[in-house]
Amino acid sequence: MKQSSTISVKEYKKGSLSSRIFMAISVFSGIIPFIIILRIIALLSNNQITIKLIVELGVVIIVCQVSKAVFYGLSMWKAHDFAYTTLSEIRLNIINHLKKLSIQFFQNRKIGDLTNIINHEVDQTELYLAHGLPEITIATLIPITIFICLLIIDWRLSLALVSTVPLVFLYQKLLNRLIADKFMKYAISTKKMSEDLIEYISTISVVKAFSKEERKTKKVLDSMNNYMSWVKNMTVSISFPMSFSIMLMEGGLVVLAIVGSLLLKNNKIDVNTFILAIILGGIFSNTFAKFTTFHHISIVFKNALGRINSILSVNPINNNTISRNLESGKIEFQNVDFSYEGHKKNLDNINITFKEHSVNAIIGASGSGKTTIANLIMGFWRTDSGLITINGKDINKMSEYDLSNLVSIVQQDAFLFNLSIEENIKIGKKNASKKEVIEAAKKAQIHDMIMSLPKGYKTIVGESGAKLSGGERQRISIARMILKNAPIIILDEATSAIDSANEYLIKKAIENLGKNKTIITIAHHLNTIINADQIVVMENGKIVGKGTHKELLKQNQLYKKMIIEQNLVDNWEIKEGIS
Repeated sequence: MKQSSTISVKEYKKGSLSSRIFMAISVFSGIIPFIIILRIIALLSNNQITIKLIVELGVVIIVCQVSKAVFYGLSMWKAHDFAYTTLSEIRLNIINHLKKLSIQFFQNRKIGDLTNIINHEVDQTELYLAHGLPEITIATLIPITIFICLLIIDWRLSLALVSTVPLVFLYQKLLNRLIADKFMKYAISTKKMSEDLIEYISTISVVKAFSKEERKTKKVLDSMNNYMSWVKNMTVSISFPMSFSIMLMEGGLVVLAIVGSLLLKNNKIDVNTFILAIILGGIFSNTFAKFTTFHHISIVFKNALGRINSILSVNPINNNTISRNLESGKIEFQNVDFSYEGHKKNLDNINITFKEHSVNAIIGASGSGKTTIANLIMGFWRTDSGLITINGKDINKMSEYDLSNLVSIVQQDAFLFNLSIEENIKIGKKNASKKEVIEAAKKAQIHDMIMSLPKGYKTIVGESGAKLSGGERQRISIARMILKNAPIIILDEATSAIDSANEYLIKKAIENLGKNKTIITIAHHLNTIINADQIVVMENGKIVGKGTHKELLKQNQLYKKMIIEQNLVDNWEIKEGIS
């Protein structure tokens, strides 16, 4: 299978060729006994058969039946083996491809949508390859084989049997348009329901916290009920047209019976030929009628491939060669403009330099562009215009691997995997020794807490680190960054929403993390950044001031206003505590 590229129906049909060959042999083996049996009956009616011939033909029938069963089993084995191998390959392919995509892709696509594709849509490939394709092969081969057999026996009977087939295909073409539209709507409704459910489950703690007034549960249940109601209506609206299609498919048997009766009456065919034609015609009609039933699986499969390809067709933004001589240095923004898709300009003509081994802070109201600057340095998005360089090198020409080695970020909400504490810390450096992990934990002020746990560093932290407090998760995240030892550190409100005891420990951990590093802090609490080498003041996506604390107090009215407001808040908190 092609890696990191779109996939097609033809590709899968080619991969399942051996399964379909085995199925063809099984089909042919299953039809031969009918012809032999009727041949025996014809010979018996004319007293032209011997015991020896009966035994010989009986052996042939037994061999055919055994062959039918064996090759059917081989076909299904190969089909399922190919199907489940394909399932694994597609999921691995999607995951490997997702790792190469920028965060902008994930901002545009909801987690519920991607989860639905990886789970539900990929499962549709198994349904088609393991069940649908073999059955479609049977529904195609048996009618063709019977048509050829009847053509040899009597061309008039053969044409009578397939007389309604053109009508079937014409009607099927019209029906496919209806079904395709219905299944497209079905896929959209399934996608929406999946998104709503995942959002609901991920925010269940918030929902329960506001249980007296929450309406989210009812909204999700209403959405599911609407989905089920729509699916039922869709099933009814499709069932009747499909029944009419099956009636047309079986119409050929009626025409065959009429034509055969006329030929028999006029002595144009004998009774044995008529009986054989009716038996084969019945098999033809019953098998051909299944074609419509299984055809909808191929429609679902094509829709599923379209959804899968909506991920695989997205080209990675950064495929640059990994550098082995990467060096850190000053970070420069030169005339940088940036806007999110479909939004107004978020950064407007940004020009700024963050010197190497300096401490910098970016402040401003929500939506002023602080986090956007950090995201651009991390390479999460590309600038609309302008240039961002590290040590003179354009970050757009760096590989994601290089940029990741240069820059680390400590966010307000530290994410931990459901692994041991040691494994979570070692994400910063996969081949780190136990000694290095412990040293990083000590610098992050978390070692003593870890050792107080019954299993120490082997303690499983739970989903998203649920077994630990926010401050503990934050310090483990910092230990991870200390181990990574990137020269540029971005702190995105790392100490906000943390109690005073944890805040003190986190500040000490950050001091250890930031030694001989370039620090860029995104801050709301201005008292934490007054000693920074450079403070950048943002407003509406523009830089309205930069300098030290003292310089900005003298030169920048907005900064001075923010400091005054911060002092008022701090004094208000103290008064509230005393009262």
